[in-house]
Amino acid sequence: MYIINNCGISVHNNYCKGDDIVKKKYLIIFIFFIQIFICSCLNFEIASTKYVNSTDYTANEAEKITYTFNYNCCTNCNRNLTVNDSTYNLNNKSSEKNITIVLDPGHSNVANLEKEPIAPESLEMKIKDGGGAIGVLTNTRESDINLNVALKLRDLLKNNGYNVVMTKTKPTESLGNIERAEIGNKESANLVLRIHCDSNDDESCYGASMLVPKVINENTQKIYDESSRCGKIILDSLCEYIPIYNRGIICTDQMTGFNWSCVPVVLIEMGFLSNPDEDELLSSNDYEEKLSNGLFLGIKKCFE
Repeated sequence: MYIINNCGISVHNNYCKGDDIVKKKYLIIFIFFIQIFICSCLNFEIASTKYVNSTDYTANEAEKITYTFNYNCCTNCNRNLTVNDSTYNLNNKSSEKNITIVLDPGHSNVANLEKEPIAPESLEMKIKDGGGAIGVLTNTRESDINLNVALKLRDLLKNNGYNVVMTKTKPTESLGNIERAEIGNKESANLVLRIHCDSNDDESCYGASMLVPKVINENTQKIYDESSRCGKIILDSLCEYIPIYNRGIICTDQMTGFNWSCVPVVLIEMGFLSNPDEDELLSSNDYEEKLSNGLFLGIKKCFE
């Protein structure tokens, strides 16, 4: 039953609403002091995930970056915000992945004309390293471009948790193709990426292509499907990212490094040093950065 009491306020069961307001005030004060007590005793971490444009960090795509805030509360509950990883760039390591990538920058600045069997049990012999192409306009050696891109790509992969093995890190190193293949075999690599530039007597030829093994023996039969899958993904990603004309996938049995490989292997031709325009691009640091970024995105897609 509602009546009007001395407070001038409608009440129920003989309790004044003014009394309820006072009680609520005391309850709020009590809760506030409880919060201060809890905050002074506990340290907690909040994992926060946000999307950022990773153009500044990795390879010009929206990356999901997870980082941790530490909320350290003192007795008066002032929150000191610190970020565990305060720098977000290519030097940041993501969680380690159980994926091994072998990078094989093609050729050397010194030709190696010794010969080796093109395939196991084959009588056909092929030179180990012809020295590679030279830019028609810039005179830049293919081996230098291949190594520059490989080293940039190595850093991207390592900083994103991949295990990376290089077949060479110096321009003077000259390995045979069997020796290169055996590095990937020894590492049980998830993928070997051989990095090259193309050349042709016709200066108008342009664009990027991907070579993959043709099935000619037990080795290539086992690795054909995965090599073809990865090759297409990487080539498409690179050509879309640059962008550059996509010349497609080429199956070949003429690569010693393919025929001796027991693990998936592909060879990217990044463009034509015989084409003046592409030669100029391939010889520039900025374009080599783009190439490494595009290759990185492709490798990443292969193992998502």
